[in-house]
Amino acid sequence: MADTIKCPQCSANLIFNPDTQKLECAFCGGAFNPAELESMPDELKEGKTKAADDSAKAFEGDKDSVFEAEADNAEFTIGEKEAESEDNSDKTEFVCNACGARVVTDSHTSATFCAFCGSPALVGRRLAENFRPKYLIPFSIGREKAENLFIKWAKGGRWTPMNFVSNKNIEKLTGLYVPFWLFDYIIDLNVKGTGTDSSISGNIKTISDYEFKLTGKMVLDNIPLDGETRIDDALMEAIEPFHMDKMIPYDYKYLPGFFADRYDLDAEALKDRAAKRGREYIEQYIQTKVKKYDTFRTTENKSVFNEIRADYALLPVWFMSYKYLGKYYYFAVNGQTGEVAGTLPISPLKKAIFFFVLLAVLSLIVRGVMALIMGGMFG
Repeated sequence: MADTIKCPQCSANLIFNPDTQKLECAFCGGAFNPAELESMPDELKEGKTKAADDSAKAFEGDKDSVFEAEADNAEFTIGEKEAESEDNSDKTEFVCNACGARVVTDSHTSATFCAFCGSPALVGRRLAENFRPKYLIPFSIGREKAENLFIKWAKGGRWTPMNFVSNKNIEKLTGLYVPFWLFDYIIDLNVKGTGTDSSISGNIKTISDYEFKLTGKMVLDNIPLDGETRIDDALMEAIEPFHMDKMIPYDYKYLPGFFADRYDLDAEALKDRAAKRGREYIEQYIQTKVKKYDTFRTTENKSVFNEIRADYALLPVWFMSYKYLGKYYYFAVNGQTGEVAGTLPISPLKKAIFFFVLLAVLSLIVRGVMALIMGGMFG
């Protein structure tokens, strides 16, 4: 059975509205603060018996390994595996408690809609036990604003097909809570390098050589990596950052009205990406410390992963896919900040029109130049 959240006034289904940050009833017009609603679907109660900390995955790296070492050299410990009672098949059937219809969805979807009556449905047991997130960032950008942000961004593409930004395509925009692992790092920095600085006095150029060393502890918090294989990692990184100060303890009452997936990659499966991301941040830190030099070179980096841990969270994203000339294009809008990312399709017609217009302009320019030359010769 799939559960919904009912209106306390009329028992109709409630849907979370990002614009008002309230659960709203389309039937009686009621609006309720999610934190103030006490009702809970029975299937979701199963997940409340497990402490939120059980979803926190902690693992420590080998303190004797250098920062550049492969992630496999680090030792990771992850929590319990998925309970045997969980359904691991690709497709799962649930019964809508609003109309009684049987709806088939994939095994990773935890919040969806009934295809027959349109009611929001929470497949609660899929977010129980190990799959229950510790944190959540609610949607703060509603559908209308997301559509406007996407349209503005898409119109900025010079070669975007003329029929691309249409109501038919915009309707495909889907709100999804994406499963993320939020990584925390404690890194012991140990970096050495050289830098050069130049100055000019009159006709004399002086080049000075320096040595630099960076040591100490570097702390990084809540670096997000998506735990969903069906979602492009680069697309998710392109819509960062998320404002983690707005993150709240997981509350299922923010899900109605949106889709939600559970992870199919745990923190251990992401350890190589996590290590790579950590190296990127330390390189960015080095860049900030050597800006005073004209040139610099890192000669030694013995920085160490002292500690890495990860917590499971759901983050808000608006998605859209578009098929053009047999190829699919994917787009995402950060459901909290409005950042838009994706690769726009290229219209062969627009490129052809531009080519012929450019050819015509160049032809007129050549004719004008030739006329001036010929006029000068016979003038």
